[in-house]
Amino acid sequence: MNIALHHFRLIDTISKDGTLTKAAGTLRLTQSALSHQLKELERELDVEIFSRQGKRLHLTEQGYRFLRSSEKILAEIKSLEEDINNYKNGRTGNLSISMQCYTAYHWLPGIIKYYKKQWPDINIQIMSDATRRPLEFLMNGDLDIGIIRTQMVNTRIRYEPIFEDRLVAVICKDHPLAQKDVIEISDFQDQELILPLYDPSYQDTPVIESLIQSQHVKPKTLHRIHYTDATIEMVNADLGMTVMADWIVEPYLQGRNIVTKPLHHSIAKRAWFAATCKQTPAIQNFLECLKMYFSGADMNVEEIEKKQIIKEHVIQKQIVVPPAARFSQEAVAFNSVQDIRNYQY
Repeated sequence: MNIALHHFRLIDTISKDGTLTKAAGTLRLTQSALSHQLKELERELDVEIFSRQGKRLHLTEQGYRFLRSSEKILAEIKSLEEDINNYKNGRTGNLSISMQCYTAYHWLPGIIKYYKKQWPDINIQIMSDATRRPLEFLMNGDLDIGIIRTQMVNTRIRYEPIFEDRLVAVICKDHPLAQKDVIEISDFQDQELILPLYDPSYQDTPVIESLIQSQHVKPKTLHRIHYTDATIEMVNADLGMTVMADWIVEPYLQGRNIVTKPLHHSIAKRAWFAATCKQTPAIQNFLECLKMYFSGADMNVEEIEKKQIIKEHVIQKQIVVPPAARFSQEAVAFNSVQDIRNYQY
């Protein structure tokens, strides 16, 4: 059968209005065109849809059956149109987010809470597995927004400046270097150094590794831990020192036996960007919230609520992290200083 959407609208409207004259006005058709479409449908179905009693039209048994289908189909079409319009206007949809290098998201709950108050039907997902290769996830369509430091030259990716930070050394209070006012690169000599993962495919050797190489500094051991929390606990146990962004480590200072020390002034600030491939209203709205947060807007939430918000939105592989005091193959990869080009702060 060759039945079109306008046939369903036709029967639904005639049934509600009762006459061809009223239905023609509702559908903005001439009465002649309306009659032609009705006859066309009845010929196609080879049944009578309406019985005529004067100017009034009454549904036949098959007409009622057709009307029931019309109501279901038109309701579904209306729902589809509303969903598409809501998506286009940024009111519904999914939004996936990740951050390069760090697995710490203590900064995100305030942004999510503010965003969800205005757009409650957007489903926000934190893709923790994308931290090492956010631009790859972005290019594959698995990520909507990557908070990144390393840019890849690609016309598909748009980079929007979000904020700047500085690197600081994170040291146990009992460590001899904790007495220094400023940490030099040379201070990493013969130290247990802990750094996050680095993906060499980005072809961008991080500044700390570059300086260690150029100054011929050799740490005693270079440990590799993916998880920010685990790194902090290793430093807290005086099992090594690390280098992190000032704003990442700040919430970890309270209640722990660690301190931060500025690095030499020659180590410049770093710029962070929001990387996107799509420009949907939902993404644009979230970028505005990001800018508000990092410009100093008050989006604070209680610590208990922060943990709950992150728990509700994070998507990650379930990996058991060993106790902080143990260097195990699951949590830490031991690497020689000769392999330092493969690391990222």
